[in-house]
Amino acid sequence: MAKKIVVLLSFYLLSIVTIQANEEEKEAVSEIKTQFVEDITPEIDGELDDIFWQNVSEVEERFIAFMPDNGTKSNQKTYIKTAYTDFGLYISARMEDNSGEPIRQELGIRDDDSRNADQFGVLLDTYQNGQNAFYLKVSAAGVQTDIFINRGRSDYNWDAVWKSAAKITKNGWQVEMEIPYSAIRFPKDDKQNWNVNFMRKIQSKNETAYWNYVDNSIDGLVNQSGILLGLDGIKPPLRLSVSPYITTYYNKAGKASSTKITGGMDLKYGITESFTLDMTLIPDFGQTVSDNLIYNLGPFEVQYAENRAFFTEGTELFEKGGLFYSRRVGQSFGFVDLPDSDSLISRPTEAPLLNATKITGRTKGGLGVGFFNAITNRTYAEVYDKENKEVRLQQVDDLTNFNVMVVDQSLKNNSNISLINTNVQRFDGGNNANVIGTDFRLRDKSNTYQIDGFGVYNNIQNPDGFVEDGYKYNMSFAKISGKYQFDFGRNVESDTYNPNDMGFLRNPNEISHFVSAGYNQFQPSTLFNQYRIWIGADYSQLYDPKMYQNFSIWTDFWAQTKDFQTFSFNFNYRPTKTFDYFEPRVEGAKYYRTWNYSLNFRHSSDNRKAFMSNFSVGIWNAPDREQFDYWIDFSPRYRVSDQFSINYGINYNKQFSSIGFAEHFRNDEGAIEQVVFGERDIDILSNILGLNYTINNKMGFNFRLRHYWNKVDYFNYFRLTNEGDVESIAYTGKDFKGDPYEKQDTNFNVFNIDAVYSWQIAPGSFVNVVWKDAVQEVNNMVDMNFSENFKNVLSTEHRQNLSIRLIYFLDYTQLKRDIALNRS
Repeated sequence: MAKKIVVLLSFYLLSIVTIQANEEEKEAVSEIKTQFVEDITPEIDGELDDIFWQNVSEVEERFIAFMPDNGTKSNQKTYIKTAYTDFGLYISARMEDNSGEPIRQELGIRDDDSRNADQFGVLLDTYQNGQNAFYLKVSAAGVQTDIFINRGRSDYNWDAVWKSAAKITKNGWQVEMEIPYSAIRFPKDDKQNWNVNFMRKIQSKNETAYWNYVDNSIDGLVNQSGILLGLDGIKPPLRLSVSPYITTYYNKAGKASSTKITGGMDLKYGITESFTLDMTLIPDFGQTVSDNLIYNLGPFEVQYAENRAFFTEGTELFEKGGLFYSRRVGQSFGFVDLPDSDSLISRPTEAPLLNATKITGRTKGGLGVGFFNAITNRTYAEVYDKENKEVRLQQVDDLTNFNVMVVDQSLKNNSNISLINTNVQRFDGGNNANVIGTDFRLRDKSNTYQIDGFGVYNNIQNPDGFVEDGYKYNMSFAKISGKYQFDFGRNVESDTYNPNDMGFLRNPNEISHFVSAGYNQFQPSTLFNQYRIWIGADYSQLYDPKMYQNFSIWTDFWAQTKDFQTFSFNFNYRPTKTFDYFEPRVEGAKYYRTWNYSLNFRHSSDNRKAFMSNFSVGIWNAPDREQFDYWIDFSPRYRVSDQFSINYGINYNKQFSSIGFAEHFRNDEGAIEQVVFGERDIDILSNILGLNYTINNKMGFNFRLRHYWNKVDYFNYFRLTNEGDVESIAYTGKDFKGDPYEKQDTNFNVFNIDAVYSWQIAPGSFVNVVWKDAVQEVNNMVDMNFSENFKNVLSTEHRQNLSIRLIYFLDYTQLKRDIALNRS
């Protein structure tokens, strides 16, 4: 252990020396001075003709292109005014466009900034730390997008309440924005400056440009901002808002139906100018979009996306090293252990969430603090007692408390260090778990070199007092800016490391190393706007015992052509035998795979066109075992008008002679006597149809249909040997004891429809109407073709749900302002 610490400290000191040796002075940045306007505010209508704007000075600029031709001046002028009051910050922008091309203005839902529309945006780094920023954008169609940027990660789930309006003019278009101080966070200083940048996107040219030059060869956007001067005497307001909601449901499953009405409330309270309390009381996630469920043949858990709004907004502080997987909150952890005399009628799929609270924020000194706590209720399974001929309830999940604490200190040069602790307490005799970890990221002044590291320790205590603990650490050193970049590092996970009571880890027990290097061309060349080519290698072994697992080398090429098409090619080669210690699903066993390779090609057309598509095709091949996979993905989109578009995606994966785990044959005492593998053909087909109709920038309809079909057809069975090879065994319908053993053929289907109508009736207030239709079916009928299978799915009992929700946003500062205006 002492040797490891010495090595790590030496690595750290060497990196610091390298970072200091490469520090350079920052380039001069742009500045803009704002003005205070007293007693009046503009009407946010996009006209820009209010008295408010008459005496505010205007800045004329040609923004500097970020893409495609980074560093060149835009051909079009932009005129910006900034002003502020005691209530908020105001921005107006006039975008000239003399190209002769129409201003693109496709409508879309809020936060969808991928539409075919010109855009204007403002980025506000109110604490001037170069790492976190509020990014507010408005399209020429008036559609708002708000993003919170945290160290390069863009959180589109952050939703602020602010006003904006856009208007097309004979010379181009213009936009007006009102950003209340209650929508953002900033220091409590009498005189302050903020880092700022303005963005303009000219869709007809596919040009994105910034007011302050953003060098695309330097990592990061926030750290390349200009400065907003002259904010004097502003005070962070009392940030208090509530969003009560009421929802009505109609549920139908077969011939049975039910109705219910639920209500709840979300609350936000600014504890200080830097920290915000968020609470959800009597939460209801019934309108959350359906999961993209799949059939899992592998030995590891599938990680699904988090779609519940409370768990996606403002959680960036908690997302460190996989220690916080928010879907654990509400997941049913328990299992039902029944005697032979009982049978299971039903068991819970989730644990009801009673309440959830989070506190997040960052001081002007760069100290970020995050606190999360949630409580889930007990759950029960319905069990039929055959002896007494009665139904009883058997507890499955404990009353459980989930808690996360994070402290994160921003350092100079876009660096940071943090500490995180997660804790799960079960109050009815279940396991308790605690995880504590730390991570750091250090960069040089020029943002060129980076060293980062992460270390974590966990322990799990069962009701008998037995403690199982484990640890993980990783470190890497990289050149992250410039044409030539590289990255190398090491990751260690002990065999007993397990953060999964609140985090997510597919498998522990690994020591891995990686190295990669690449060349990036950021400026247009003869053939391409941009391109990059990378090569790398990965090596892994078990942590305990120290046994080889895998070695691979790979290369990746990506490019964007002059007509804004993109394509990429990836090749991965494993030249030697690899060992899989997890597929047998029993300790001490292994399965070896022969040398193999995979390659993949992707292409995307110009998304400004009415018709665009994404296409990819790939193969995986293990010649010595005659195993071969291929996959095809095709996703076209057709824009019928600026209001209506159709999206479709089809993905097909065919795996020939795939060999994997099938079953454990056990003796009378329950011990595993044989690990049985199966050879099977696997067909996976996914179809997704999307219809998007946007009536205006406050109202729209979205329809999404998904059908997922996975067919697994077994035709050979094998016994796994101690050396990791497989020996063929005849399928007789019985195991080695003579007990019946069925083939593992599987025909798995998931069918979902999510239809959503959303109407923003006021800032932050919505009426949402959602209709859902769901089917999940498993059988062994692998001989059906697509048409027969789909008819079978449609004839299976559906679960349908219609819900209507009204959510109304009430903000203390806005109400106080409205009352004052009415009195005057």
